[in-house]
Amino acid sequence: MNPTMDIRDADPADIAPLSRLWHDGWHRAHAAHAPAALVRLRTVAAMERRLSDLGKILRVAGPQGQPLGLCITRNDELYQICVSQAAEGLGVARALLTDGELQIARAGHQTAWLICLPENTRARRFYSNAGWRHIGQRTSQLESPQGSFSVTTALFEKALS
Repeated sequence: MNPTMDIRDADPADIAPLSRLWHDGWHRAHAAHAPAALVRLRTVAAMERRLSDLGKILRVAGPQGQPLGLCITRNDELYQICVSQAAEGLGVARALLTDGELQIARAGHQTAWLICLPENTRARRFYSNAGWRHIGQRTSQLESPQGSFSVTTALFEKALS
């Protein structure tokens, strides 16, 4: 199997490179549409703090210490998915998404949900093409070291088999 498609639990050696990967991906996808104060708080160090204690809900694509992408699930939520710019278009995001859906189903949930910014048309198209259904918008509370930020998000869901 292609090592970029092997999805595994994160290893401590992955945390620092994942923090940079997530930081870069988050800023590419969200900085132009998120509140400026939140953008300033999305530092590599903040991402590293968030990733450090996730345990088995943090899944990774790519070789140990050189990850190409990440997926985080929380209960029935696909909380985060991000791939490096170098891995875009290689199927890494689809493999991570499929694994995230599997993790949610294994936890006993029949339906999964996720949010993304409405302006993130690339993500919205990706989720729709993977069978996720846009079910509306909602106000979400995005976490930060200085509290949460209220942001309008697009809400998607998918029935899991």
